[in-house]
Amino acid sequence: MAELTTLDLTPGGQTAHVWQGGDPESPALLFLHPITGIPRWGDALDALAKDFRVIAPYQPGWGPAKDDLPGVRDGLDLVLFNVDLLNTLGVGTAHVVGVSIGGWIGAEIAAIRPDAVQSLTLVNPLGLWSESHPGEDPFAQHPGFPTAVLFSDPDRRAELLMADRDPMDAYVEELLDLRASAKFLWPIPDTGVGRRLMRIDTRTLIATSEHDNVVAGEMGDIWRAAIPGAQSVQLAGSGHIADLEVPEALADLVRNFALEGVTA
Repeated sequence: MAELTTLDLTPGGQTAHVWQGGDPESPALLFLHPITGIPRWGDALDALAKDFRVIAPYQPGWGPAKDDLPGVRDGLDLVLFNVDLLNTLGVGTAHVVGVSIGGWIGAEIAAIRPDAVQSLTLVNPLGLWSESHPGEDPFAQHPGFPTAVLFSDPDRRAELLMADRDPMDAYVEELLDLRASAKFLWPIPDTGVGRRLMRIDTRTLIATSEHDNVVAGEMGDIWRAAIPGAQSVQLAGSGHIADLEVPEALADLVRNFALEGVTA
């Protein structure tokens, strides 16, 4: 049974809002959410919880942590937040899965604290910039449906992000999540992580989505080339927010790579 908990982290002193599910005795998995945050304990997290102890925090600035954004200056603060979370939970090392902006955060954790990362799966990661493959600007969209570009079909925004929620609450949270993402990714989504990727020495898989409008498939090759020994695959039938669009395929990908070391 999944549970949303609030924790006081040590030694940093932050407050963390964390979804947790799965068997506490299973291998730990840290899930780092995309631009759109975690609208609910969804199918991807539920599928991953069959094999992992899933730890899925709202990063400072997203969801119930929306008021914590001013206290976060850069990626290092996000790294420390997540490392403090694992320490507070008594987790020495975890499989790390990051989607979208969560991919950037996961890569930073693996580069700065490699001892905390057992395997690394980056799904449509943001943080690198290529003039040749710029992708759509997620912060320059129609204000009435600001995240539609993140999905393989714009209509899937309402189905997957807004359904079963109060429409106004969901819309306001959508805008606040974009605000948090823009702090790190606007105007050019180059976070500087490229200078640190060569430090990653854990098993790494880069997954790009077939219909991602924001992260071009060619960016997967750029990430793979920058991380020693990294592998890459493509997720069929998905846009940028793969955890919502193809949850079972994403969970299978993570399970096979993290536990078996295979990408098929």
